[in-house]
Amino acid sequence: MEWSNVTGQELWDALREVELVRRPRPALEFFTGFSIPKNQTKWTSRLKCNVYYYINNYLLLLALALGGFMARRPLGLVGAAVALCALLSLNDPFAAAVNDASVRGLRRVYPTAANALRGSLGAYPSQGTLGVGGPARRSSGGKVLFLRRPLFILLAAAAALCLWWRSSAWLRLAGGLLLGVGLPLLHATLRSPNLKARLASPQGEFRAVWRGYQADTLRHDFTL
Repeated sequence: MEWSNVTGQELWDALREVELVRRPRPALEFFTGFSIPKNQTKWTSRLKCNVYYYINNYLLLLALALGGFMARRPLGLVGAAVALCALLSLNDPFAAAVNDASVRGLRRVYPTAANALRGSLGAYPSQGTLGVGGPARRSSGGKVLFLRRPLFILLAAAAALCLWWRSSAWLRLAGGLLLGVGLPLLHATLRSPNLKARLASPQGEFRAVWRGYQADTLRHDFTL
């Protein structure tokens, strides 16, 4: 796949649909194969490819950096966790997984209310990733913890800011963000994309099509 042809909006749409619940890439693969990009075009292409392929590793680095800087500030640490939850909620599979878990938990206590809420929740479509030279498919809204996703993200961000303000850990927060964003950016700049990284998007597209085919088959069998 030619990542230089992928726009920022297409990359953002793809990141919203990638599965964040999977394991990060192996450390041996993550910390090998570095080189300096030859020109700006190579750099932007490499950056987009690595961000898409190593997004779970980069989020783990961000979480570790914030956790390390906020370790001695409990309120700041809780604020970092809330902020990360708000960030991850921008991702459709993560939001859907959190929503399903909350519905299952409520069902154990109030089955009737859980069934009513499940019927009113916004649906998340089948995942789609960047196609070869084509735009990513957009996703719908949905809910997180029974709240509209934009409202949940807004409330979570406000809660995180309040916790950081109460903890007076702004310097620690700045250090954590600088390290948690700077290291992934440096890695994405210097890590040469391997063959698996270049084929990650077409493989994801095939899996998405296959899942859609299976879902259509199940619905067809059920109607029969």
